[in-house]
Amino acid sequence: MFIRFMRVFSLLCMSFFLVQNVISAELDKRTPHERIELATTDLLTLIADAKGYFDNDPERFYRELSDILNPLVDFKSFTRSVMGDYGTRAYYQSLNKSQREQYKKDYHRFVMRFQEGLINTYGKGLLAFNGQKIVVEPATEEGLANVAAGNSVDVIQHIQGSEKNFTATYKMSPNKKGVWLLRNVSIGSINVGQLYRNQFAAAMDKNKGDFSAVIDAWVVEAKDLEEETEQESVEQ
Repeated sequence: MFIRFMRVFSLLCMSFFLVQNVISAELDKRTPHERIELATTDLLTLIADAKGYFDNDPERFYRELSDILNPLVDFKSFTRSVMGDYGTRAYYQSLNKSQREQYKKDYHRFVMRFQEGLINTYGKGLLAFNGQKIVVEPATEEGLANVAAGNSVDVIQHIQGSEKNFTATYKMSPNKKGVWLLRNVSIGSINVGQLYRNQFAAAMDKNKGDFSAVIDAWVVEAKDLEEETEQESVEQ
């Protein structure tokens, strides 16, 4: 069931990460709804282009996708949320000096691993896209008020597939420079951040609080997940 969920998650989340122009995040003053609306336009172009060169040059696809994702997703905030209590300031302050130094190294390594895993997941979802219709709900009066106030905003998006329809909710928040970034995603009633948070907590328990070991295991688990997904595709 988890594998199927991740495949749907890949398809639903991908449209957020494509923009009409690759510009510096510091200069991007578009509203959260505008960012996602514009993303939908470039989605079809990216898919069409990638299917023409991916088999011969997959590195190009993931490299270009990374260039688009990095300024749009608040990976550090997303990762801290996934870490739960281990990602809080209180936990950091509870460590001694040497532990803090090791924590900083492990944290940055985990951000990179987590980021890499998400990009690969979204990339696979992009290539599996087959002409479904994507519709972004316009901002409500309450949503517009929250945007004006700089509060977090939920942007609702509907994916109309050939067999099933899905709804994704993007949690968007502005950074200190006023750029709206993705902080979390929900699919229907499933909170993706919470899903990963549960996985991280279970891994920490399994490894008896060894953060470094969790990071190493996270890479292995991601590889196993990919293999299971491919096997399920073959069986279907």
